[in-house]
Amino acid sequence: MANLTKIILGLNILAASAGIFFGITKSGKTSELMDSVAIAKGEASNATGKLSKVESEKAAITKQFTDKDAEHKAKKAQYDQLVGNAGSKDAVVASLQQENNTLNAEKQSWVTERQNLQAKANEATIAQTSLAAAEAQVQTLTTELNKIKNPPTKTKPKAPPVTAGGKVGKIANVDPRTGSIILNRGSAHGLKIGDQLNVFRNNKLIGRILVTRLSATNTGLSIAQRAEGLGVPAGAQFQVNDDLVKFQ
Repeated sequence: MANLTKIILGLNILAASAGIFFGITKSGKTSELMDSVAIAKGEASNATGKLSKVESEKAAITKQFTDKDAEHKAKKAQYDQLVGNAGSKDAVVASLQQENNTLNAEKQSWVTERQNLQAKANEATIAQTSLAAAEAQVQTLTTELNKIKNPPTKTKPKAPPVTAGGKVGKIANVDPRTGSIILNRGSAHGLKIGDQLNVFRNNKLIGRILVTRLSATNTGLSIAQRAEGLGVPAGAQFQVNDDLVKFQ
C-alpha cells in the first residue's frame, strides 16, 4: 500500500502541474491537447482506483488464507497426536478423522482462492502499467502545452559592424528638394547601382545611402538616396564633405 500511496501522490503532482495549462486557448491544437490531457487523467484515475481495489482484495484474501492454513496445521497436529496415542478411543479418532477431512476440503478451496489471489496480483501489475502509461501521457501533453504557451523567442539579427575606416569618397552635393545626394565617386571607382555606403561625419556614423544612378556623362560621379538600415541612425541630414565608407 505504501507503493500505491507513492503512485497516487505522483499522479496528483503530475495532474496539478498539467492543470496549470488547462485554461490556455491559443489555438485548436491547444484545445485538442487539453482534451487529450483530460482523457489521460481520467485513465490514470481509473487505473489508480482499480489498483487500490485489487490491493485491498489481495490483502484480505492473503489474511484469510494464512488464518485457515494455521488452523489446519493445528488440527492436523492434534489429530496426529491422538492417533499416536494407543489409549485413544475409536470414536474420538473417527471424529478427528472427519474433521481432518473437512479441513482438507477447506484447504483445497483455499488453494483455489490462492489461485484467484494470483490473478488479482496480475491485475494489479496490469493496473500499475496502465497508470505509468497514463502518467507519461499527461507529462508529454503538458510539455506540448507548455511549448505552445511559451514559444521560443526569435533571436534578433545582430547589427552589422560600422566603422569610419576605409573611406572611399565624399558627398559632393545634396539637393534639399528631391533629397538626391551627389557622390564624388562613380563607375570609374567601381561603384554600382544598389551599392550601400555608410556616411560618417567627424568619424561618427550619421546614416546610410544607396546608389540609385550612375552618371552617364561623368564616370567619377553617382547619385544616391537615403537608406534606412539596421544599426544606423535614421533621419540624418547629410552635408557636403561627409565621408563615404563602403558598407560590408
